[in-house]
Amino acid sequence: MREAALELFCEKGYDGTTAAEIAARAGVTERTFFRHFPDKREVLFNEDELGARLEAAIAKAPAGLAPLEVVVWSFQSLASMFEENLKFAEPNRAVIAQTPALQERQLTKTAAITRTIAEALQRRGVAPALAGLTAAAGMAVTAHGLQAWVQDPSSPLVEHLGRALQALNMLSGRQLGKSD
Repeated sequence: MREAALELFCEKGYDGTTAAEIAARAGVTERTFFRHFPDKREVLFNEDELGARLEAAIAKAPAGLAPLEVVVWSFQSLASMFEENLKFAEPNRAVIAQTPALQERQLTKTAAITRTIAEALQRRGVAPALAGLTAAAGMAVTAHGLQAWVQDPSSPLVEHLGRALQALNMLSGRQLGKSD
């Protein structure tokens, strides 16, 4: 259904596509479509699944990792989920970029995932203010790594995420020639 929706969104635009058309293109009934998605925009977003999987990954992250490392490790542990959806990444991005209501939904999704991460970090003992900062930084590192990976999928996602974390660490360290 997701593939059918993206095809139609690219052909007719998001606003010009109905849930009934998506169902017909996918070869299912409209009722089946609505069993999987509450509305057509949710074809593009799956933060409930991502949030639940991130919470579980953060809870089981190895002890001894710094909070930001926990977040990146958690996203790395979910790499297969992102890899399964790579073919949808660019069409998803294009449809969202052309539709202001979807851009707003993307911001809401990002905020929800960031809150989920912060709450999971707090359960690991990270102070609330630092958990929020860490969650936001982790989302930025992940977005950077994901973007690099979509542009160059020849390297595994986990490597792109690791390089994004290294880049952030370099920005805050003396490696860039900061004067004393």
